[in-house]
Amino acid sequence: MKTWFSVFAAVLWFSTACRADNSQDLAAMGMSAFQQHSYKLAIGYFDDALKANTNYVGAYYFRGLSYMGEKNFDQAIADLSHALLLNSNDWKAYYFRGWSYADNHQYQHSIGDLDRALLLQTNTELLLLRASVHTHLTNYDGAIGDYNLMLQLNPTSELGYLGRANVFNMEGDYGSAIMDCNLALLVNQDLPGAYKERGAAYDGEKRYDMAIADYDKVIGLTPNDPTAYLGRAMLYAEEENYSNAEVDCSKAITLNPGDAPLYDSRGFYYCELGNYGAAIQDYKTAIALDPGFASSYNNLAWLLAVTSDAKWRNGQKAVEYAKKACDLTKWNDPTFIDTYAAANAEAGNFKEAVKWEGKIVDLMPEKNRDEAQKALHLYQQGQPYREK
Repeated sequence: MKTWFSVFAAVLWFSTACRADNSQDLAAMGMSAFQQHSYKLAIGYFDDALKANTNYVGAYYFRGLSYMGEKNFDQAIADLSHALLLNSNDWKAYYFRGWSYADNHQYQHSIGDLDRALLLQTNTELLLLRASVHTHLTNYDGAIGDYNLMLQLNPTSELGYLGRANVFNMEGDYGSAIMDCNLALLVNQDLPGAYKERGAAYDGEKRYDMAIADYDKVIGLTPNDPTAYLGRAMLYAEEENYSNAEVDCSKAITLNPGDAPLYDSRGFYYCELGNYGAAIQDYKTAIALDPGFASSYNNLAWLLAVTSDAKWRNGQKAVEYAKKACDLTKWNDPTFIDTYAAANAEAGNFKEAVKWEGKIVDLMPEKNRDEAQKALHLYQQGQPYREK
């Protein structure tokens, strides 16, 4: 939503016919406000233009784009629909309505509009947006097909290679993702996104040294990007190098101190390093920054319930935090319910612990299922679970 206004504005503006009234002057003022990103002011002028000329297709079109700028996608869709009633052959109106549908999470409607737009005009912008929507719908074949068409139209499209690499990573086809990232880097060797995406592919292949080397490149190109440091921290954690993970996560926090997930991640690294006091503080900071962030409630509850160091355990507080995590996720996350059961066991509520652990043993991720079964057995014996 940063550059597309100016790309299409002039084209439709000069092709729009107006009656001999003041609607053209009002619309001109609306266009001036629109080009300065004063969308509310623009909407007011287009309102007045449409009162003077109810069939002014350009006013509907640009008022729709102004509503997009305001992130009022329902109104944007309504105005672009009206513009299409007056001119059903405008591919741009289908494109932007499809964009609005996508931002409104109405992905099937978005695909329909983008299909219509592509029947009228084939270009990489349309294909890029449709590929993104296909990805949201987990239609990976459709997304790859669109990226293939993009690359046929423009064999040097960085976005085409990176988009396709991202889909390959989602499918677990890491070799194809790496090849696409290499092709993108042939186009532009200083492309941070290509190193990030290739790093993700190397991570998928458990080639952590290669992945870390790619994130070294990302940090060299974008030293003020907190996501680059977090990405490398996560790779260090995969290697169980929690000291380096903590250092990188701390750097990310310095660059973005208001980001709750960063504190949550560093809290985990502190836990793994045995620095429980610092971990508790980070989890509490994450909760203060984002009271709706369930992960931090869960992680704090787990520490207070199962840590081997009795100094930090607090069963009642653990129950409180674990219940909050479950409430926020509507009791649909088995790992959070597992924490709630562990908290109840630490608090001496073994009946509750057995009840809840029994509900989720078979729902836990496969790698955690044996531990969940072990925990259930302990609760049945009246014993709390302890993390090694």
